[in-house]
Amino acid sequence: MDTTRLYLFGRFDVVSDSGHVRGFEARKIQELFSYLLLAKKRPIQRERLADRLWPNVDTRRCKKYLRQALWQLQKVTVRGVDASPRQQLLVVDQEWIEINPEADLWVDVLEFERAYEYAIGAPTGELCPELRSTVKSAVELYRGELLEGWYHNWCLYPRDAYRSMYLALLDVLMVDAEASGAWEAGLAYGRRALTEDRANERTYVRMMRLHCRAGNRTEALRQYDVCAGALNEELGVTPESGTRQLYELIRDEGRVDTVCEPAPALVGAGMATGSPESLGRLRELNRSLSQLQEHVVGQIRALERGA
Repeated sequence: MDTTRLYLFGRFDVVSDSGHVRGFEARKIQELFSYLLLAKKRPIQRERLADRLWPNVDTRRCKKYLRQALWQLQKVTVRGVDASPRQQLLVVDQEWIEINPEADLWVDVLEFERAYEYAIGAPTGELCPELRSTVKSAVELYRGELLEGWYHNWCLYPRDAYRSMYLALLDVLMVDAEASGAWEAGLAYGRRALTEDRANERTYVRMMRLHCRAGNRTEALRQYDVCAGALNEELGVTPESGTRQLYELIRDEGRVDTVCEPAPALVGAGMATGSPESLGRLRELNRSLSQLQEHVVGQIRALERGA
């Protein structure tokens, strides 16, 4: 069966087993299809879709433009009146539009997201061969930022989200590389991460550890200097105390074993690292929340007495 493959990382592209799919050259066709794909096979109201794709156009005209774009999209996606449900890419009615949940469709961002969800459920450290292969394949899908060159409001948030996932997966591979002794591979992942975010302190810490474990103390110390410079230029801050401690340990003793691991890079991991510093911040936050709760209760009681 001929599978359609959609690429949203970097330049928008549509290919099938038989070659490049023609008919997607018009920009609004690409935008319509991309928006539907990023909805992850959930139905979208026509009115909302029209408003998102033509935000500065009056309601009557944007609905007309949507009908025209949808007609063009259906022309290139409908594969004959006798096609099976898996061969029909769109489900359309008077109110709703969605990607057919049964469609034989491969989308790079969805494959990437599945790998991310798989990775965040795994224990930190050396990966099993299957998961390592999955994560490596996922980072190779990231050919560039989501829908590169597009600056519509509706694609800015998912673009940032996928970029964060990409950096998190690279961090997972760096941890795996350190745990398995693949120093050079880990450093290569670190360099890729820094091309996306040159002020990523966590990545510099990983690279300092990897260089030191590989026996290159000079380069490990140099990474600290590069980190400090990037943080100052990009954010106007200095490295955290833990990063400084790692630098001093490598400089004075040439080892990294006793230094705490940097905080996880996974999206949503927050401060749940188990380090004393993190636990202290959590306790302080808990005290602040308790005080706020007591204040709110007191205000409510005062209002009740006044009433």
